[in-house]
Parts: sequence; C-alpha cells; structure tokens
Amino acid sequence: MLNLTSDYDNNNELFEMIRPFFECFDADIDVECAFFAADPFVEIDGSRYPVFLEKSVKLSRAVKLALYNALVAHTGKTLPYGALTGVRPTKLGHEIADNGGNVRDGLRFYGVCPQKAELIERIIGNQCGFSRSTKKLNFYVHIPFCTTRCSYCSFVSLPVKGNETLMDKYVELLVREIESGAALIDRMNYEVDSVYIGGGTPTALNEEQLSNVLSAIPFRGIEYTVEAGRPDTITESKLDIMKRSGVTRISVNPQSFCDKTLRDIGRAHTSRDIIDIYNKAKGDFCVNMDLIAGLSDETLDDFAFSIDNVLSLMPENVTVHTLAKKNGSILKNENAKSTTGVSKMVDYALDKLTEAGYEPYYLYRQKNMLENLENIGYSLKGEFCRNNITTMEELYSVFACGAGAISKRLFDGNRIERLASLRDVRLYIEQFDDRLIKKDKFFS
Repeated sequence: MLNLTSDYDNNNELFEMIRPFFECFDADIDVECAFFAADPFVEIDGSRYPVFLEKSVKLSRAVKLALYNALVAHTGKTLPYGALTGVRPTKLGHEIADNGGNVRDGLRFYGVCPQKAELIERIIGNQCGFSRSTKKLNFYVHIPFCTTRCSYCSFVSLPVKGNETLMDKYVELLVREIESGAALIDRMNYEVDSVYIGGGTPTALNEEQLSNVLSAIPFRGIEYTVEAGRPDTITESKLDIMKRSGVTRISVNPQSFCDKTLRDIGRAHTSRDIIDIYNKAKGDFCVNMDLIAGLSDETLDDFAFSIDNVLSLMPENVTVHTLAKKNGSILKNENAKSTTGVSKMVDYALDKLTEAGYEPYYLYRQKNMLENLENIGYSLKGEFCRNNITTMEELYSVFACGAGAISKRLFDGNRIERLASLRDVRLYIEQFDDRLIKKDKFFS
C-alpha cells in the first residue's frame, strides 16, 4: 500500500524501488510520504523517518531519494543503484558530466554504490564521440518468430511450427513496410546510421524469407546487425545470404555453455553447436555473444565456465545479462526459485572480460532483475556496436518496422515521441494499411 501526500504521481517507480527491499513482493507494505508538511517524513509500517530535501534536486528524484533512504534505514539493506529506478542510469551520469560535475560523486549522492558509479563513469568515457542528432536514425526490423520459447522470455513471439503460412504473409507485408520506410527516409533526408534486425529470432525465417527481408533493405556500407541468436537456426546458406546482403554483425548467443542449463531453459542446441557456428561465422562478421547470469540453478562455477568458454573464442562483443523475471515468461509464471550469488557472477564477468581487453560500453536495466543488477555490453577496442549506444542512450530517432516494433522520433529540446506497432501478428496484418499511413505522418 502506497500513499503519497505530495503532488508526485508516478507511483509505479516508487513501487519498483520498494520491491527489492522485501523478499515477499506481494506483502502489504504501508508507506506514507509527506514531503510538504511542516516536518516532511516517510513513514513505513508505523516507523517514521525525517526527510531532508535539497531544493536543487528535481521533485521526482527527491521523492525517490527520500523513500530510498527511509527504506535503507528501515531494512538495513542497500541497492547497487540506490534511488535510481530507470532503465538508463547512464543518462544521469551523462547529465552530471555535461553540467561539469563529478560523475562518481553525483551518482553516490543518489545512493549508487562506488563500484556501479565507477562502472557508469567508465561507460560514459567509452561513449565519447556520440552526440544527439535529430537528423540521424537507426533502422530497426522486428521478426516475432522463434523455433522454441525460452523459459526466461517474455517477448511476444510465435512458434515457427504451425505458423508457416502466417510467416509468409508477415514477410510479404514487412517487405512492403521496409520499402515504404526507405522511400520516406529518402524523401525526408534522414541519415541512416545503422540497421538492426531483431526478434524473436530473425534466423528462424527460412532462407527465402530471410533473403526477401534483407534484400528489401537498401542501406549499405553502414553498421548492419542481424540477431542470429540461436545456433540451431543458423545455416551456412543463411550466413551466405547475410554476407551478400551487407550484414556486418551477427549474434551467436549461447546464454550458457552448460548443456544441462540449455536443456532446462528450452534451447534446442548444445554448447558444441555454438562453437561450430561461431567458427563458421568468424572472419565474415563481427560477432556478439550473450550470456545470462542467474539461470536455472547455475552456480558461480557454472557461470565462470561459460565466461571462460567465451574468452577462448574471443568474439568482438559480449553482452552479460542479469536474469529478469519478466511478466509473461514461463520462469515468472511457474514462480521458479531464484539463483543466489548473481552479483558475484556479474563481478566475475567484469573482471575477466576487462582483463582480456574488453571494455564496458553500454548498460541498461529492467524490472525484476535478480539482485537489482543490470545488463552490460562489452567490446574489444574499436568494435563498439553503434546501434546499442545510440538507441539505448536515445541519441537518434528509430524507424522501426514490424509487429511489436516501437519507432521513436527525436525533436529539438530533448523531446521524444513514440509510435508503437501492433504486437499481435494477425492484427498487424489486418490493420497494415492504416498503420502504414499513421507511421508516414509520424515521421513526416
């Protein structure tokens, strides 16, 4: 139960801060915040904590910081990112740096622990050279199909089996949307900085479908990524199609190198398959590999085994995700027991990857992440993924095609507007023409 007597009305962010402090997320926690009384306070289950607000701090941040400090005093616990609840803690770091402040000190004011403050400062340093532009955009294409559903996944995606006819129709209309978008981009004189094909699993498309989608994209000579993702969907023929289409980067995502874990999470491949596909892809593409910390009862030794296997291959990019129990996922629905010691896994990854020459270059967070942690992208020198930086930091507009894809348009004055496509594939097909007109108006 949360009662606010201030004019701050974004209660969802406050609930997200309260959750990690209590083991039972469904428990009734009575919290009252009175910030504009003669003696401002936060009251938690009858215990009252005085509030000292700094006038220079924005109201939304002051509310969260006051509540965080009261929760720390009430429970004796702290969170690695303190009072920060947003997806992009780096944004606050950039804001502090742009105003001439000390990033670490500024973040620690909001309760961010020293290790995370140092990490954010390091990432901000690695993002230098990128700046906001209203004329540049990233071109995104979404493929909402997979061969099987992983236990941790909450994305809206359909299985390939049984939906072959639907996939044919989806690809037909997606190609139309891509071609219409390319014409609009040319007409409006936007500069396309990168292309990114995501999902779902784009390589779950058959060879003809994949070729049709990639052939419709006219942008060449720029960063061009395909989330190949699952090794069981990648063939030499598909690799050849991607190479001929101008793709420069692909993902070969193990998530884990432990075969038992792969079976437990619903993967239809082995660790040997990962290595075989990587060896076929290296040299022709810059390769990213994803790992997830906190999977399926894995221990620190299990996770270290996966990190060490990745380092034996040395792909250009490595992304280390912290498991998030997302609404709609099998993992969340079955209320599976959480893995413990995840922060040690994340620390191990940081230490081993940076020792091997990788640099952390982007970071983001999600709701319900184990131990309130983060996802971090690492890269070898000179191999940063531009799309990851500019999309995550919201530096460029995003022209997004496909069911469930979200377009973003940046305006002067740091204003951002969003246009979400229908998530349901059948509705996307049924309402295609009307939505295409709406999107044309959005970017015009």
